[in-house]
Amino acid sequence: MKRFFTLAIAGFLLLSCLVQCQSDADRQFARLKQEFTDPPASARPRVWWHWMNGNVTTDGIRKDLLWMHQSGIGGFQNFDAGLFTPQIVENRLTYMTPEWKEAFALATRLADSLNLEMAIAGSPGWSQTGGPWVEPKDGMKKLVWREFDVTGGNLVTMILPDPYRTTGDFQNMPPQADFSAQGEGKPLPQYYGDIAVLAFRMPGNGPLQPAQRPKVTSSGGRFTYDMLNDGDLGTAQLLPTGKGNAPAWIQYEYPTPQTVKSLQIAGGGTRETYRALPPAITRSLEVSNDGKTFTKVLDIPLGGAAQQTLSFPEITARFFRVNIQNPPQPFSEFAELLGSMTSRPAGTHISELILHSTTRINHAEEKAGFAATFDIEKYPTPEAGNDAIATGDVIDLTKKMKEDGSLTWQAPEGNWKIMRLGYSLTGKQNHPASPEATGLEVDKLDARAVKDYFENYLDQYKEATGGLMGAKGLQYLVTDSYEAGQMTWTPAMADEFSQRRGYSLIPWLPVLTGHIIESTEASEQFLWDWRKTIGELIAENHYDQLTTILEGYGMKRYTESHENSRLYIIDGMDVKRTAAVPMSAMWMPGGSGSSLAMAQADIRESASVAHIYGQNLVAAESLTAFGLGGNAWSFAPENLKPTADLELASGLNRFVIHTSVHQPVDDKIPGLGLFVFGQWFNRHETWANQAKAWTDYLARSSHMLQQGTCVADIVYYYGEDNNITGLFGHRLPEIPKGYSYDFINAHALTTLLTVSDRQLVTPSGMRYKVLALGDNTKRMSLPVLRKIAQLAGEGAIICGPRPEVRASRTDDAEEFNRLVEEVWNTGKPNVSQGEPIGEVLAKLGVEPDFEYRSPTDSTQL
Repeated sequence: MKRFFTLAIAGFLLLSCLVQCQSDADRQFARLKQEFTDPPASARPRVWWHWMNGNVTTDGIRKDLLWMHQSGIGGFQNFDAGLFTPQIVENRLTYMTPEWKEAFALATRLADSLNLEMAIAGSPGWSQTGGPWVEPKDGMKKLVWREFDVTGGNLVTMILPDPYRTTGDFQNMPPQADFSAQGEGKPLPQYYGDIAVLAFRMPGNGPLQPAQRPKVTSSGGRFTYDMLNDGDLGTAQLLPTGKGNAPAWIQYEYPTPQTVKSLQIAGGGTRETYRALPPAITRSLEVSNDGKTFTKVLDIPLGGAAQQTLSFPEITARFFRVNIQNPPQPFSEFAELLGSMTSRPAGTHISELILHSTTRINHAEEKAGFAATFDIEKYPTPEAGNDAIATGDVIDLTKKMKEDGSLTWQAPEGNWKIMRLGYSLTGKQNHPASPEATGLEVDKLDARAVKDYFENYLDQYKEATGGLMGAKGLQYLVTDSYEAGQMTWTPAMADEFSQRRGYSLIPWLPVLTGHIIESTEASEQFLWDWRKTIGELIAENHYDQLTTILEGYGMKRYTESHENSRLYIIDGMDVKRTAAVPMSAMWMPGGSGSSLAMAQADIRESASVAHIYGQNLVAAESLTAFGLGGNAWSFAPENLKPTADLELASGLNRFVIHTSVHQPVDDKIPGLGLFVFGQWFNRHETWANQAKAWTDYLARSSHMLQQGTCVADIVYYYGEDNNITGLFGHRLPEIPKGYSYDFINAHALTTLLTVSDRQLVTPSGMRYKVLALGDNTKRMSLPVLRKIAQLAGEGAIICGPRPEVRASRTDDAEEFNRLVEEVWNTGKPNVSQGEPIGEVLAKLGVEPDFEYRSPTDSTQL
């Protein structure tokens, strides 16, 4: 009886549980059905709401926000922009004036009453974080230097001139004007600080350039050897175009054959920044021994900075000629629109052409961080051998220089080079803001400067909103894709480097200017450490700190990273890891924005962050378009849907439509736009009153993709010292069809991945079958290698090439080699290299999620 009673009770409890589970499932289904019919605000698309150059009215604000609410839009992200917009209102509202603040307060109260999520950009404009309140001491900085040759064995007494104080991207090159900046006309401030004075004995105790002085000739123009070798990039001479299709040229003729191992050239422009394209080849080096028959020995690609350094196997000749292709007729849709088209250039301005008899760091300017390029691994530096500066021959003379630059030093025997290093401003300004809202971009490496910037900025909005900020009213801040250029110095850099990397930065500073210290390997490893330090400082001091600062205001952040190619020295997943909503971008096809492959990679980057770090939401600046050629106001759901669907298929679950420009008046139709950029999704659009059908579709799709947990079989590690949109800007990783995957970076790999039942798991709940290693992992840091060895030892499936190169100077060679052997060369059944991922998954019995037949090879699902 007792046993029967126990069984009865158990049966009753089981039946109750089944009924309860069925009841829960029914309730969940009913909820999903209701929310699919009427999607919640969390799923509805947001829009970018640009206020253009003070063209703001309270009447327009009310009408814009009421239309958004009625059209099924879930919120807006407000930008204050300029972009050559003419004044069309009677009284222009200047940024942060009392009248502007009153208008913004109205927008905040109305948005709150309509349950519209509200965000602001990280600065006026959208380049990143800057404004007129940023003082010169807090602006973005670059390393600058000057070099002086001295003979040792005596007392050296000299005045060391300042390194260049010029505000600009590199040395004393003036800043390049941004077409969208409206703060121009005001002189940019200058700011300079000293870093160090160093001396080093020249390799082999000899000169670093050919001993003989060459005769300089050219196809045109007036060039002298002194002018081309003085380190002054700001003074250039015109090399006229060649006759017909013949290139222009500059030639060095030596009395006897000379050996050259590297060159530096300044002139001819820089490589394209945004499209992950190989650098254009517009220059070449030819040599001859008779001055008549020349042989091309080297193409000279455009570099990312104003100066380009190239190293190559040694060449011995009497004549060295650099050919420069005639520049084409410049064409810019923007220039054409603005009526500022120029005629074909008369030639190319050249400021420097230096031939070196020693090996220098190949592509030194990019490797030192003066430019960010996605293909840096393609340009290794040749072995320096005796051309390397001995570490013991680098002497710190900083304390021997007085404030006036005077130096007294008892120099040891030999030929020495003295280098004075300092820092000055890059001059980058926030853009495209209205003139009154334009100022310096803040130093993103400096935690104190970033904190001061954001607290100043947010306090202005706290006043403008009347305190309606945080849980209600103004809730988010969005940082758009990065457009602020590079930084190569901050006052605490030397301390930060030594704390993070474990050795002193100061003796290695000459490597940042192209010299090689100790060996090619050691110098390349130092440069890797340097770039890693820059990336860490940006991630921690700018983005992660922003998350903390916003928490103090009750706010959160949306954040994009590169969007296009490699735009700054940082990993894109690190940019987004503490954002509440990781964000990306996808343009409409045919515009001048990112390619579809790059946009898919960008969205998958954000989706991977959300899956691994646990945010769930994945947003994107969506459907951005180029309006020239009759495209403006030509879009509708019919031609927007394929791109929107591709975004959803790439991992997006929240649309942020670019853009819905504020319409201040109703008597100028179709109204204001964002210069040539769309969408033109606002209340003046011809189908504005029918827009809810479109936003309902986007919201329903987004809501369904916000449910549940992502399932992916592959986690794809793409390596360090690069980023996803740089590596996969034109072609996504070769993942077999039918399988899903996430990207993972070094930070997440080393801190979040563990092994459970041979699967790779994260605290957020993700479970992967295979860790795939991309080609960019052949150069690997020891901490990453240790983690992979640990995962492999615990049974995780690892698929990919073995690492070949130690990344950092502090990576122990013995341990590195031992771990590589242990993981890849001891016959571990769970580690493979060279085997396609699909075959690895098949052996594990992991079937594709689905299979399909496609009419063409290019069809994607």
